[in-house]
Amino acid sequence: MNDSTDKKLDIEKNDSVFRILCEKSNDSITLFKLDEFNKMANFVYSNPATTKWTGFTKEEILASSPKDFFSPEHLEQAKKSIDIIVKKGFLTYESELRLKDGSSLPVEFSSSLVELEGEKYVLTSGREIAERVETRQERDESMKEKTLLLDILTHDLRNYIAVLWSCISETLESEDVTIEDVKKAIVRAKTSLAKTDALLDDISVLMKKDLEFTYELKSVNVLNNVNKCKSNLNDMFPRKKITIKDEGINSEHNVLADMLFEQLLFNILTNSVRNTPNTDVVIDIITEEKPDNKILISISDYGKGIAPEIRRNIFERYGEFRKKGKGSGLGLFIIQTLVQRYNGDVWLENRIKGDYTQGTTVKVELRKAATAVFEFV
Repeated sequence: MNDSTDKKLDIEKNDSVFRILCEKSNDSITLFKLDEFNKMANFVYSNPATTKWTGFTKEEILASSPKDFFSPEHLEQAKKSIDIIVKKGFLTYESELRLKDGSSLPVEFSSSLVELEGEKYVLTSGREIAERVETRQERDESMKEKTLLLDILTHDLRNYIAVLWSCISETLESEDVTIEDVKKAIVRAKTSLAKTDALLDDISVLMKKDLEFTYELKSVNVLNNVNKCKSNLNDMFPRKKITIKDEGINSEHNVLADMLFEQLLFNILTNSVRNTPNTDVVIDIITEEKPDNKILISISDYGKGIAPEIRRNIFERYGEFRKKGKGSGLGLFIIQTLVQRYNGDVWLENRIKGDYTQGTTVKVELRKAATAVFEFV
C-alpha cells in the first residue's frame, strides 16, 4: 500500500446524509483523488462494504491508491477507464478487484467525476457480479457445446451423404451395371444411412444432457471403435484400397470418452485417407500405456505430409485447409475439441523424424479407463 500525505476530506463529519447512504450500502462506495495529470492518486473515502469485500481495513484502503487493487492484467483497463471518466464525466464497466487473500472478485463499477474544493475526484460504486460472470461462462460453454454438435452434424453428415451420392452415381452412370453391382451399392447406401441414423441418435442424446460439458465420461474400447470406422471408410472412399494395420492396438486398452469417440477416430482416419494421394492407403495404429495412467494412440499415414508452417494453426476452426480450398477444415477442429472434451491432448508429428513429406502421425493422449467397457446404444 502507498502512504499518502494528501489532505483527506472529512466527508463523514461534513455530510451526514452522504454518510448514511454510503455507510449502509451493500455496494462498495469509494472516492479517490486524481493528480494533476488526471491519474489515480489516493483514496479519501471507503465505506464498510468495501472493507467487507476486499478484506482490507479502512485505514489500509485510505493509505492506498485504486492502482493497488488491480492485478497487472486489469490495471491497464482501469487506467483507460479513468481517461474516459475524465473526458465524459461518467462510466460503467466491469473489471476484477484483487482481494487481500490474493483472490479476485468480478465487479461492475459505476464511476462519476466530481470536483470538490477545486480538486478532481472519482466517486465509484462497485457491485459484485460473480454470479453474473458465472452465468455468462455457463452460457458460453453451452454455446460452445451447441457449436460443436452443429459442426459434427454438418461435417460428418456430409461424409455420409457423399457415400450415398457415390452409390447412386456409380449405379446410374455405369453402362454395364449388373444386378449384383446394384445390390452392392444398396448395401453400402444402407450402411451409410445406418451410420447417419446412429450419429443423429448420439447428437440427440447429448442435446438432452442440457448441453453440459461436465457429464460423466465412460470407458470405451479403442480397438472396437477403430473396427466400427473401417467399413464406413471403405464405403466413403470406394476407389481407394484402404488397409488399416491395427495389430499394434492392445485390445484391452480403454479410454475415458463418450459416444462421439468413434467420430473422433473417424475424422482422424478420414484426414489420413485424404492426405494420401495414392490409390493404396495404409494407416498404422498403435496404442501404448503411459506411466501417468494415460493411453497414447498413434495414427500414422504414408501420405504427402503437412508442412510445419501449416501445422502450427491446423486445429483452429476453419483453418489452413479451408483457406487453401481443401475442405472445410472442420474435421481437424472437431478432433481437437473432442480431445479437449475428454481432458486429453492431441498433436502432430512427422511419421519419419525430420521429413514431413513421408507422412503424418496424429498423437492422441487420453485418460486410461477401467476394464469394464460401456456400450452406447
